[in-house]
Amino acid sequence: MVFKNIAVSGRIAVGSSSLAKSLSLRLKWKLRDASQIFRDVTAQMGFNLETDIDNAIGNRNDQIDREVDKKTIESLSGNNRIVVTSKLAGFLSRDIDGVFRILVSCQTEERISRYSKDRSYSLDLAKQLLENREKMDQEKWERLYGRQDFFDPKIFHLIIDSGRLNVEEEIDLVLRHLKLTQNLC
Repeated sequence: MVFKNIAVSGRIAVGSSSLAKSLSLRLKWKLRDASQIFRDVTAQMGFNLETDIDNAIGNRNDQIDREVDKKTIESLSGNNRIVVTSKLAGFLSRDIDGVFRILVSCQTEERISRYSKDRSYSLDLAKQLLENREKMDQEKWERLYGRQDFFDPKIFHLIIDSGRLNVEEEIDLVLRHLKLTQNLC
């Protein structure tokens, strides 16, 4: 199969955004980050995310999520040579031909530590906020898409444990995998 786009997914603080950014630079493909899509959509709807992003995420309505997911699907459906990163990019693109789907994962303790460092939170606060956000996300996704495993390994072409590899090693792994499937690099 020839892949024209790449979807990078993962839970909070696994490093999926870092991988997607570095991969887009290496391939010289465009990058589309769901957080930017979210900011664009909420700005168009008149929301101000400069206050408290965690509150804004938790209190968003389903219309925003539907629009963000629609734009994510549109990005991955084109012949764009684009890397899209979002928690649901793999799930949303599962039926789109030509999308190479990557799931980035790591141990929960590592994710909490990363979240704590990124936001300058205590480990206890980071754990609480991360668990709350993921619970809200899961409830919202189930409301929008039904009860499913949104990170089912069967959806993805490649699963990367970011706790064992640095970003350069992850990129090398992705590129080796892509070389096996097409003459990309």
